[in-house]
Amino acid sequence: MTEGLPALLETLEDVAVAKRLLLATDYDGVLARFAADPMRAVAEPGTIDTLRALADLPGLHVAVISGRDLKTLRRLTGIDEDEPIVLIGSHGAESSDAAVRSAMEHAAVTPDDEVTLTELRSDIEALVKEHHPEAGIEYKAAAVVVHTRGLPREVSDAALADARRLALEHPGVKVLKGKSVLELSVSHADKGSAVTALGRSVDAVARIYFGDDVTDEDAFTRLRRPQDVTVKVGAGSTAARFRLDDEATVARVLTKLWQLCSAAHVPS
Repeated sequence: MTEGLPALLETLEDVAVAKRLLLATDYDGVLARFAADPMRAVAEPGTIDTLRALADLPGLHVAVISGRDLKTLRRLTGIDEDEPIVLIGSHGAESSDAAVRSAMEHAAVTPDDEVTLTELRSDIEALVKEHHPEAGIEYKAAAVVVHTRGLPREVSDAALADARRLALEHPGVKVLKGKSVLELSVSHADKGSAVTALGRSVDAVARIYFGDDVTDEDAFTRLRRPQDVTVKVGAGSTAARFRLDDEATVARVLTKLWQLCSAAHVPS
């Protein structure tokens, strides 16, 4: 059973005292509200600063993980390379952390994958231009994404269905359905593998993960230790232990987590 805010806050009080705590969170739909233009998805006010404050505490490790490529994720978050916050992009295929990169080498895109991606991008461009000009296209390091946010439902459904059928013509392409978005990827990475790899690297006693979409379910299902805390943001079926309504609530919970951790992690 997925529980709500009161139960989550009570659990965070217990987890905050862990000597080594990993906090990992998705970006879109968790830290930032969705926008018709994906590059205009801005984090809730103060949220990134709260993550920075958490990362400065002893024993606290913070990561932002996303389907966005690493360069775009850095641009959207404003998190610099010299900051302690780990950025993980392309569902785990890219990372600012060497240990995560090493652990995810098995998921690296091969030359054959690159050829498939090039062909796929060309086909998607032709599909959108000829049949679904209202849809948008986003290019990632290992994927091409069709966006339909803001379009009438019938228009959106038709565009995403055609994109899915086209993707199935390319062996090895992974289809990831999100909220008004369809990602067609040649990457073999997933968020759950990346988060658990980072957790091993920092020897985390407890792990907290916030996500909102189907790609976050990989992490929810992998983080099953008694002290793990998984949080689904928004509606929909989920394997997460807890649920929050929206991004604004996430921002408040992160502030509360910082208060709890700063009290528990004062240097001796």
